[in-house]
Amino acid sequence: MRRPTARVTGSVPFRWLFVLITTALLTVSASGCGALADEPAGSGGLVSLHREGGFAGHWDQVTVYDDGTLRTEHQGARGGQDRLTGPELSRLRALLREVGFADLPRRSVSEIGGDRYVYRLTHGGHTITTDQSRKLGAVDEVIDLLSPRLARGR
Repeated sequence: MRRPTARVTGSVPFRWLFVLITTALLTVSASGCGALADEPAGSGGLVSLHREGGFAGHWDQVTVYDDGTLRTEHQGARGGQDRLTGPELSRLRALLREVGFADLPRRSVSEIGGDRYVYRLTHGGHTITTDQSRKLGAVDEVIDLLSPRLARGR
């Protein structure tokens, strides 16, 4: 005896249409979820401080934007968002003007003490890497100003 075969016309095209519409909707809704989509509008990064090392070997980063908004990252995962107060932002801007990136070594890291934190400060296309074993004036002050935000952002 021959088994009857179910023949449903239109079900395959309907499934494909459903898949296409669902994919299109997900793509459109996800397009606004990129890393840059929620950055402060019209604002570029003023300064970023990256810290890595220490006994545990972890890393953190804080980026401060022109409007004082700051974002943190810990081990690659987005952390918190905060805002510098007006006086903090003014102090940060003044310190960044004092740094004199062109007069400082790009890297100032001691070979002794492998479990120290190493900081990478980036501003205006310049980057300085230091473990604070050598005093770098305003660079150290910027690090001291932003370091508490690294721990708070986790």
